[in-house]
Amino acid sequence: MVTKGQEGALSIYRILDLADSTGAYCTKLLADLGADVIKIEKPEGDPMRGTPPFVDDAPHIEKSLYFLYRNANKRGITLNLETSEGKDIFQKLVKTADVLVENSPLGYMAGLGLDYPVLREINPGLIMASITEFGTDGPYKDYKGSNIVDFALSGVMITSGYPGKAPCLLPGTPAYDAASMITIIDILAAIYSRGTTGKGQKIDTSVHESARTGLYPWSVPIYSHSLTPDGPLPAPETRLGDSIYPVYPCKDGYIRVIALTPRQWQALLRVLGNPEVLLAPEWENFIYRIGNSRDLYAIMLEFTTKYTQLELFEAGFREGVPIVPIYDIPGFVNSADAKMREFFVEVDHPAAGKGYYPGPPYNWTVTQPSVRRPAPCLGQHNEEIYCQELGLSKDDLIALRCAGVL
Repeated sequence: MVTKGQEGALSIYRILDLADSTGAYCTKLLADLGADVIKIEKPEGDPMRGTPPFVDDAPHIEKSLYFLYRNANKRGITLNLETSEGKDIFQKLVKTADVLVENSPLGYMAGLGLDYPVLREINPGLIMASITEFGTDGPYKDYKGSNIVDFALSGVMITSGYPGKAPCLLPGTPAYDAASMITIIDILAAIYSRGTTGKGQKIDTSVHESARTGLYPWSVPIYSHSLTPDGPLPAPETRLGDSIYPVYPCKDGYIRVIALTPRQWQALLRVLGNPEVLLAPEWENFIYRIGNSRDLYAIMLEFTTKYTQLELFEAGFREGVPIVPIYDIPGFVNSADAKMREFFVEVDHPAAGKGYYPGPPYNWTVTQPSVRRPAPCLGQHNEEIYCQELGLSKDDLIALRCAGVL
């Protein structure tokens, strides 16, 4: 069930959300923590609303699963910032806001006269977080980007897939979600800082840099260690399939084994019953195991196919080596872990209907993050915010709507 009225860690804060898919996960996490997040959309709606998949596979502005998940817990209003009336209304909202999150193209907010120096004059305590593809300065700042571009430039794509085949892109928007994670950390630090200084600040997040840090930080030291007086050495082909973290079939699906360190390798041998063929000293070498992964796979197969995911997981836990089930979606939803943590939460949306949503990815003891309300329908809270908070009348809303402001 959706949790209502629960005190959250950020319940005293208000967030203005101008983000689309690039920063939506950032504001979603703030909303999960109890913040009053007001999603501000153009009158025609956020482009996220057109992102598949949809409930019942039928395209609908209120039934995008991508939108519904990333905007749960938020209130929603429509506002055209490119009109003079829209700018005036937005500035009134800024007066009572703690944080503004936006990911518009570089220079867009300044072009509207709504950049940070202007908004800081209205609200000196405002924290403004801007997420851009390549940051607001530097040699790449004017480059075009996208989730797949940032994912590739992070360095992780070269490791994703099998040798000799095309690299793989992860499902969803991993680069944008990594940027959201970095940004929320910055926002929390800025809120803490404001508690002692009384001042807000401007946060500049580069999706490119965030993806490198959040998805594959190894690419930075690998590049640095390859530098020579004549420039970097050629990067080797590093797509190794699953040879480092091998996947094996078992009785009821698949499991992944992570035996990197000597301690983990010895634990895996105990799980296998110390087979003589793997007791040769060369198998203790991690690089040797990667180079002979096909032989190791054949040996492991004789063992793993005799047991279930749970049996192998418990054996690994007992001996001290990570052996984890690889679930399909129904398997994960019905897994003991998901059920024990009550990870999936039933949410009832007025247009999309009831469904089970992933809950917060962590548990706290006192101010537990929670799903309290479904994603807003387009303009759902216009009257609630504009009339009850800003003092506009219903006739004002009709006039503003006709003028293309709402």
